[in-house]
Amino acid sequence: MTDPNPEADPATVPAAAPVAPEELRFMAERLLSTVREDIGRADTKAAILLSGALAFLAVVFSGDRALVPTAGVGLALLLVAGALWTAGVLMLVSVVLPRTRIGADRTLLRDLAAGPSEGELRARLAPPGADATGWLLEQASVHGLVLAAKYRWLRLGVCALALGALLALLSELW
Repeated sequence: MTDPNPEADPATVPAAAPVAPEELRFMAERLLSTVREDIGRADTKAAILLSGALAFLAVVFSGDRALVPTAGVGLALLLVAGALWTAGVLMLVSVVLPRTRIGADRTLLRDLAAGPSEGELRARLAPPGADATGWLLEQASVHGLVLAAKYRWLRLGVCALALGALLALLSELW
């Protein structure tokens, strides 16, 4: 019996052709550029959500205080909602803040923060300069870690805000 999917058999899949160095460098530059753009988009999303969350609080606290529960389950739900909302806001703030620890030893971030001279930077760039494509791929890897962390905090922040808003609504209905 023959396999209906010949591509599943590794013996029938052709080996990848070697990539020319200039093509590999182009791909590495594109990869790094794409990851940097995605980091910018994550920051923008977090900033917009953060602005909305803070504006929502301003609207809520400028309204009628008679609707706020003062005791019982409603108050407990509202307190938990407030804690979740605060956690969500802090998580969104953590998305927008610069990432200085992730991969700092693999980038020039620590060197640049120290205000190095031109000579110090040249000395630091000489080893990766021998393999610029490798350096670009290393930078893309570090930026990928930053992007993953930003999106993780963005997802957690949105979930905390949504759950906080739901609990706040439930406290009003209780």
